[in-house]
Amino acid sequence: MVSLNSEKMIVLASRSESRKKALKLLGLKFRTIPSKIDERGFKEKRPELRAKGLAELKASSVAKKLKNAVVIGADLIVVYRNKIYEKPKSKSEALAMLKSFSGKTVTVVAGLAVVDSSSGKMLSTVEKCKVKFRKLTDNEIKEYIAKYPVLKFSAAFDGNAALMFAERVEGSIAFYTGIPLNELVLFLRKLRCLK
Repeated sequence: MVSLNSEKMIVLASRSESRKKALKLLGLKFRTIPSKIDERGFKEKRPELRAKGLAELKASSVAKKLKNAVVIGADLIVVYRNKIYEKPKSKSEALAMLKSFSGKTVTVVAGLAVVDSSSGKMLSTVEKCKVKFRKLTDNEIKEYIAKYPVLKFSAAFDGNAALMFAERVEGSIAFYTGIPLNELVLFLRKLRCLK
């Protein structure tokens, strides 16, 4: 748990349930105001720059509308064989994605940006981890797709799937929360939101 040290409102520029849970885990009181940017219009293709750039864009687009707030933006990208995997458009595409990851290693890239709407100061970073999937059966993939809203997840999987399907995870735990929590705490301290 962290201690708040500010009258500033903390805002999460996302509707992601895993990110909301992550902020609640830290004990933060926050509002949710999803950014409405069109990610397809963002042309950067290098994964680290894309994740960081989208996080910055989400945070700054919401911060412009607010006074006396600290806005948190985040973006998560999955990369496999040098290809960025976006959210699947259908359950059949989700199935194909997850089957292709079976027994393979994917890289999860998480971007984070925190903006003080009063000063315009922005802090941002990117974290990476590797998730090695064990060999998956068609049945467990289909059960996962039936149970979870896979069309909302980059590459059709979330942190729960990574824990269920991973043989090994190396690097940042942002793959699970959808947001680099350690860096978030450090950024909020720098912006004097936390004690």
